[in-house]
Formats: sequence, C-alpha cells, structure tokens
Amino acid sequence: MTRKYRIIITDDDDDDRLLFKSVFDAGWVDCEVLFAEDGVELLNQLESTRQLPALIFLDLNMPRMDGFATLNELRSNPIYRSVPVIILTTSSLPEHITRCYELGANSYLIKPPGYQQLTQLVEQIRSFWLNTARIPANN
Repeated sequence: MTRKYRIIITDDDDDDRLLFKSVFDAGWVDCEVLFAEDGVELLNQLESTRQLPALIFLDLNMPRMDGFATLNELRSNPIYRSVPVIILTTSSLPEHITRCYELGANSYLIKPPGYQQLTQLVEQIRSFWLNTARIPANN
C-alpha cells in the first residue's frame, strides 16, 4: 500500500514521540510519520523534500526554535502557508492560545494524559483533517 499522507510531529520529548509513534503505527497505515525534535529540524526536513506534509503537529516548548517561532516561519513562507499546523502542547495559558491563532495555527490542543486519550484525539484529528476538510493540493 502506498502511503498517501505525510505527517510530521515536532516535539522534543522522547516519551511523547514514542507515544505518538505507537498511536500512528496502530491505525494510520496510509501515513508516513516523520519526527522533528524542534523547529530547526522541522524546517530542514521541509526544505529537503518535495512532498509537503498533510499535517504538522507542533509542540510549543522546544530548544533552539520553539513552536511560536516555528509557526511564524511556516506561515511567513507561501510554500508552507496552506499546510495545517496543529499545536499540541501541555500549555493551556490563554496568551499562548491567542498567540498561536494570531500566528496562523489551525488548531490548538492540549496534550492528553495517556495513550487511550491520545488515540481518540488523533482519530478525531484524522477524521477532520484527512477525511472532511479540503485544503489546497500540495503535490
């Protein structure tokens, strides 16, 4: 089966990446899941490939380039502007939520506490962004 969706998860936490990997491996066989540890690594990945991702998950608290700076870079580049960016972080601070939407985030979600909750959240995201929403083709 050809993988038709590329998903990039940008998070510096090893445990969170492992948890994400297990969720995606369990049910997203049509997806290629890539990981970046921070915004610098994400932007390098994007620049080194022709295939844009279907979704980018972005944590806020990361070294080198945090989620705010990364989101600003993504939205300031016309090539990446239409790629859905989902903020998935532990912060529930109203000013973080406001700032992310002002910078162009498509969604702001709080990381769930466990595997089952993450699985449910990821299924909801998949249903909306990959099955329901229509975004510009980025081939």
